Amino acid sequence: MIEHDRSDSLTLFKMPLPPKRFLAIGAHALSDRMLQLISALALRQTVTVLDCGNRSNMYAVAKLIRPYTSDPVSVMNNIRLSRAFTCYQVLAMIQATAKNPPGGPLVLLDLLATFLDEDVELKDSQRLLTHSLDILENMNHLAPVVISTRQLPAIAENRKVLLEQLKASVDICWEEPLPLPSSQEMQLALF
Repeated sequence: MIEHDRSDSLTLFKMPLPPKRFLAIGAHALSDRMLQLISALALRQTVTVLDCGNRSNMYAVAKLIRPYTSDPVSVMNNIRLSRAFTCYQVLAMIQATAKNPPGGPLVLLDLLATFLDEDVELKDSQRLLTHSLDILENMNHLAPVVISTRQLPAIAENRKVLLEQLKASVDICWEEPLPLPSSQEMQLALF
């Protein structure tokens, strides 16, 4: 059963994370909040981060953990980071992670970024995403899987099916509220 949470905070990130599949959708794939989550997890245990959209900034993570530890190097060593630049690499990265399952949480940053590549046929993107999500489903029995993505831009409207497929595959889906229009945008012109 999929739970949808549209509150103001990422309530699904309460610690400790249960072994479920979480999805967080928002602007910039919620980069800052995901880095905060990675920091919080690394302070407690090993965390595997699969960066699918070039969203990881380990310098920011180091700054976030510094106030909470006297040994930031050992905490940073709790983070296993891999990056992918194509949807084919994302699948290969997930397969490699599944062969040697992490003992702790798995975090996938901006999962859909590479699946939106217009040079890859939509049917191929769907097939690769389906295979990736099937592997993640098997992995979440061992540890939590946290996925972030952004709302699809208008130019990728034809790939909306990928976001729907991703939403249907998770246990808990959280979407960042859309920003309200500014007062200038709401003001009607007088003339």
